[in-house]
Amino acid sequence: MQANTQENLRAGMHFMVRDIAQAGEGIPQGGITIPYGATSLVNRPGIAGTFPTTYTAIPAITPGSQLGQFATSINPNTNLPLVSGTRTDIINILYNDDTLADAVGNHLYSFPVVQAAPAVPVCAGVISPTGAFVTMTPACFLMPGVVQPISAGNLIMFHNQNGTALEYVTSVAGNTINFGAGDPGGLNQTGKANGTVANLGPGGVFPPTTITRVWMVTYYVDFTNPAAPQLVRQVNYPNYPAAAPANPPLDIADMIEDLSFSYDLTGSSDAVGVYPLGPGNAPTPILPDTPGLIRAVNIFAGGRSENTYTALSSPEFIRNNLSTQVCVRSLAFTNQFQTSATQTTP
Repeated sequence: MQANTQENLRAGMHFMVRDIAQAGEGIPQGGITIPYGATSLVNRPGIAGTFPTTYTAIPAITPGSQLGQFATSINPNTNLPLVSGTRTDIINILYNDDTLADAVGNHLYSFPVVQAAPAVPVCAGVISPTGAFVTMTPACFLMPGVVQPISAGNLIMFHNQNGTALEYVTSVAGNTINFGAGDPGGLNQTGKANGTVANLGPGGVFPPTTITRVWMVTYYVDFTNPAAPQLVRQVNYPNYPAAAPANPPLDIADMIEDLSFSYDLTGSSDAVGVYPLGPGNAPTPILPDTPGLIRAVNIFAGGRSENTYTALSSPEFIRNNLSTQVCVRSLAFTNQFQTSATQTTP
């Protein structure tokens, strides 16, 4: 029972560490802009509803302190659920995909969608002025690629000198990627003042624009069956469209009862005492601090055995936990060297 509990915890921790270490790779420092006017309304993968309406961009890491389901266990004597008064945490992680390539080795972002002569190769692609589709030139990227080919459910980042935008792939036809209305994230909205593909090409004229596939990975604990709580890894948005659902939630560890994250906010400008455990162990950034200050993530996961241990006066579950800190590869480097202006005498 001890070994099985630890194995579940280690399996879940392995996935979380791998994804968090990659957070922000290939993503602009401020995150990827999302559609917004006075406020934004973009759905958040997992079980937390929407991203905060104040968000104008999705950052590399989006904390979700106590936005998950209530931590739930089982009474070992009655087998009835025991619901605690504390919610579990969730986390959203964003990074680009460096593995996607076509048969000749071109990456999706190797060349701009449109690249005129004398540049080689010539890319005569097309970006819809409304963001409804993008067509790639086969010489620059032959759709749909050979490593996890582009398909419905993928997320595509557009990037040029005017900014970034993020859209949800609803279908692929030949060398054309379509971004239909009504996607589950609300990313393919039109008519917003900011954050749409249309904003990257005023009047339908786009400067050199590249596109990149990105992954949005979400972790949360699912207590739908209190007798078998599961740590879930969700990639992008689940089960859409209904006719050919993509990205179902994946159970990566069983019998996980607790999940919490805290963050090292290097450069915090909040007053002393705002974070009771200090800015190196903050449950979530508090304004004026933002997720952009996150440099490391502290992870805590608690689990229990599948069955009760009965060689006692009353049955009990075997419990264990794991914790670790992950330095976010793309965000963790800060200048720790003192200059002559800041150095003090011993």
